[in-house]
Amino acid sequence: MAKKNKEEQYKPQKMQQSVYSKAFDVFNIVFMILFCITILIPFWDMIVRSFSRAQDISFMHVNFFPKVWSFEAYAYCFKDSEILNAMLISVARTVLGTAFHIVVTCLAAYTLTRDQMPYRRLITGILLIPMFFSGGLIPTYINMRNLHLTNNFLVYILPGGFSIYNCIIIRNYFFSIDKGMEEAANIDGASPLQVFVRIIMPLSKPVLATVSLWQIVGQWNAWFDNMIYTRSVPELTTLQYLLRRMLDTMQKKDAQNLIDVAGSNMDINPETVKAATTVIVVLPIIMVYPFLQKYFVKGIMVGAVKG
Repeated sequence: MAKKNKEEQYKPQKMQQSVYSKAFDVFNIVFMILFCITILIPFWDMIVRSFSRAQDISFMHVNFFPKVWSFEAYAYCFKDSEILNAMLISVARTVLGTAFHIVVTCLAAYTLTRDQMPYRRLITGILLIPMFFSGGLIPTYINMRNLHLTNNFLVYILPGGFSIYNCIIIRNYFFSIDKGMEEAANIDGASPLQVFVRIIMPLSKPVLATVSLWQIVGQWNAWFDNMIYTRSVPELTTLQYLLRRMLDTMQKKDAQNLIDVAGSNMDINPETVKAATTVIVVLPIIMVYPFLQKYFVKGIMVGAVKG
């Protein structure tokens, strides 16, 4: 009898908790859907603007579909040699900068996993200092100038070659790899470099894909270093800094001035050109992400937890 009373007391409580849990799930789902809509609608409106004629753009409501499809804004972007050169610079800095960062950071992470390395903890502590304290913009600029990196393409590559945060993520992932594989390779006569290249790196694809994605996004979206270090060299202008400059200068230009530059037969205005340039900037990252997404969650979880 007492057991039956306990079960009756437990049932409403369990049902009540279940109702609260379901209500929270519904609220969470609705909130996330609305949040995604607030992100997707402006992005879709920008895409529609880039494919619209100049006279069809409305600033009073969201444009869901072009009234008449037009590729004039993209034709203008790819016709402009400055935009093409900026795109090549952005692609070059992204590819070379990411590759250099991965090589340097992985070598440092592998070194910090070796038990025989002297002062390993001290070196790790010293490397952690820049995570919390920065030298400041003016000392950094003076340092770059003394290293002859100003007005030099290498300023996009060398300063971002190492990150202690990414190094810790990769190092912790290296710790999760079975030591028995390394010991077997050492017995077979493999050198530490051979172990790193043939065993550690192939087994670390998830964390390498994760860090590579971070670095690709960071390099592709970077524009501040262009403004500070290579502003006086037009040949080193990146696509992102060019877009920022266009957003500033096109506000001062009217549509007629833009048509005079592009040609009277092109149906464009500053807004369609800005939208088309923005789509060109965002599209490469959107295309790269799906290929790395399957490694992303595994890489970040294992790299952050194990160690």
